[in-house]
Amino acid sequence: MPWLSKDVKLNEEAFRTASEEMEKLKSRTATLRTNLSELYKGLSDALQSESGDELDLAVQDVILEPIDNLGLVINQISDTLNTIIGTGYYKDIFIGFQELNK
Repeated sequence: MPWLSKDVKLNEEAFRTASEEMEKLKSRTATLRTNLSELYKGLSDALQSESGDELDLAVQDVILEPIDNLGLVINQISDTLNTIIGTGYYKDIFIGFQELNK
């Protein structure tokens, strides 16, 4: 029967803190995206030429798309943390493991 060489302890407060910080990070990421989008929109409008059109395309691909992808990752981590907190997922696993060892 496998045994853990050290006890694994879960810090529920740390999960809650991480979840709260993820919510703040989601908000900051959305604000960053909005601010950068507005900034580059103003710049491309000022460049009333093909350069402005090219800048629009580059901003979407090089700046905004990576921020959008980052937002997806942050949302997934946030959802996972909320699932862990809401269900006691890890706690249930360790309780089951302890019961198996008895």
